[in-house]
Amino acid sequence: MQLQCGDINIRPLEEKDFPLMLKWLTDERVLRYYGGRDLKYTLDSLADHYRRKFESDGFRVMIQYQNAPVGYGQIYQITDELFEEYSYPKTDQKVYAMDQFIGEPSYWNQGIGSAYLKRMCTYLKEKRDAQVVLLDPHKDNPRAVRAYQKAGFEIIGELLEHEMFEGKKEDCWLMELKL
Repeated sequence: MQLQCGDINIRPLEEKDFPLMLKWLTDERVLRYYGGRDLKYTLDSLADHYRRKFESDGFRVMIQYQNAPVGYGQIYQITDELFEEYSYPKTDQKVYAMDQFIGEPSYWNQGIGSAYLKRMCTYLKEKRDAQVVLLDPHKDNPRAVRAYQKAGFEIIGELLEHEMFEGKKEDCWLMELKL
């Protein structure tokens, strides 16, 4: 899979990306919103984690801007217990969820995340027959929420104590885009 949208390129995550991922996932500015500052990755532990396959239809990607890698995304189909985890009504529709971050803080607030989301959602609709995409940003991450809203997502509920983050359960928004 290779997706292009203007200056944004989306490609599969590869082994060669792990050192860059380690750089991002040891940057406290990134960890404040993704993963948590209490995570202590090494190259080996990061590689072990990101080599793991998803239980459902899922994949990992690198987000590039003007051919430079600037972020990461993971996309996976919601099945069985994940409907309950997201407090989303079980349906026969194909529902996907996404997690992503821009790992290079100098590229924050430039519309890259919104452009990535729009392109990835188009891909999910056209190539994976997705009808709904869900996101679950922390409630205390207004920059992400604005980017997601800019891409067409709407807040449809609260996910109280949804994600373990830096030793405590964080409240998140449940955001939805119907395709």
